[in-house]
Amino acid sequence: MTAAVDARIYAKFGGTILFGLTAVLLAWRCWVVPQLGITLYIDEAQYWTWAQHLTWGYFSKPPGVAALIAASTALFGDGILGVKALAMLCYPAAAAACWAIARRLYDERTAFWSAVAVLTLPMFSWLGLFVSTDALLTLFWALALWAYLRALASDAWADWLLLGLVCGLGLLSKYTMAAWLGAAFLHLLAFHRARLASLKPWLAAGLALAILAPNIYWNVANDFPTLKHTADITLNKKAGGGLAALGEFWAAQWLSFGPVLGSVFFILLVQVRQSWRDDRTRLLLWFALPLWAVVSAQAMKSSANANWAAPAFAPAAIAAVAWLLQRDKKRLLVVGLALNVLLVGVVYHWPSLIATVNVQNPAKMNPFSRARGWDELGRQLTPIMQAHPGSVLVADNRTLLAHMLYELRELKPAAASWNPSGVASDHYKLTTDLRPWLGKDAILITQDPADQFASYFSTVEKLATLKAPLDAQTTRDMDVYLLRGFKGY
Repeated sequence: MTAAVDARIYAKFGGTILFGLTAVLLAWRCWVVPQLGITLYIDEAQYWTWAQHLTWGYFSKPPGVAALIAASTALFGDGILGVKALAMLCYPAAAAACWAIARRLYDERTAFWSAVAVLTLPMFSWLGLFVSTDALLTLFWALALWAYLRALASDAWADWLLLGLVCGLGLLSKYTMAAWLGAAFLHLLAFHRARLASLKPWLAAGLALAILAPNIYWNVANDFPTLKHTADITLNKKAGGGLAALGEFWAAQWLSFGPVLGSVFFILLVQVRQSWRDDRTRLLLWFALPLWAVVSAQAMKSSANANWAAPAFAPAAIAAVAWLLQRDKKRLLVVGLALNVLLVGVVYHWPSLIATVNVQNPAKMNPFSRARGWDELGRQLTPIMQAHPGSVLVADNRTLLAHMLYELRELKPAAASWNPSGVASDHYKLTTDLRPWLGKDAILITQDPADQFASYFSTVEKLATLKAPLDAQTTRDMDVYLLRGFKGY
């Protein structure tokens, strides 16, 4: 088959196949989520509460994820799939952006297989089950690279302003987008220095900052909670770290690529001089490696989650696919993608798989256990809240408050975080205040002894210990107290 015929086949049928594959993968995920017996994870539940009160900033993140959930629930409702729907669509949209990038850099065939690779990467397949800031960040990271290539090729005002718009939206999703902007500046400085003499890239950067400006103002008005939190988790965390943490992080990155693409990516790193001689590979790695370097430094200092470098997988996957196709290793690529789908299937159906064998405590082996049981606790708490309609719901940690606010969403209870110190150490301590409830009653939910509350209320009465079974030996417990007559902190 000639290259021209091959290109025509991919051009004619590639889009249809990709659309069909995307539909199948999304249908699979939408079917899997209800089968897992889960509700929202803590961060998802917290983001949902953010979405009920849209503003330009939140304690730990800029507003992108809250706006995404607000739009998603407006379209699809507040059920678990309604909360997740638009976040699920971000990864196929990022795959489409990668298709456009690879088509511009290489050809139709590389574009097709790059999109398939991104659609089936274990990293994005796992993240595709949840709502996180990585969804929008990955999408805007890929879209920014596509817009950057357009701007370099055309030097048109529209393309440079499109780049600024995408980068601004990326910054509103997660500040990590600043790493993309830094990489773009250095790329222009190294290879397109003449462009820096034009106003166009500078106005693109100005537009990005203008879009971020309301969030900056919100931070100023609220004493920089998001920036302080970001600095705290990246600069001040002391525990862990070292070569062991770095090794764990990179092992997770290899697994998140899948065995074949992960191995090719490491070959690209080992042969970095050869990789750097190819303009296209160099450009793709240019917008991937700096983020990995930053997160690796974080892993060495303390620890790093596998998903912290998630956006870098998009351009790196294109580079790995191109490397294989350029060496006529399409069969190996197909095997690698099939292994990725198999790996994802094992993870998606892991609870069912461990149920087929005799395991003492299956909940301990279930990666989804952290999102199980909260809906049952919410069902048990509902009649208690209904029996005390004038009481405020109080929790002594954000996990309980976030989960119960979501599970009690039909009741829409008044709620406040327990915070006698007055230190705003999480979103609820920043945005809620129990002091206006002076003299009123509270329903306390806690997983700790309630002795500390006695001096702040007239009476403390335990109402119930709620239990949600996770397996035959494990339950998720939560104590409920009626606190009468708040005396103040």
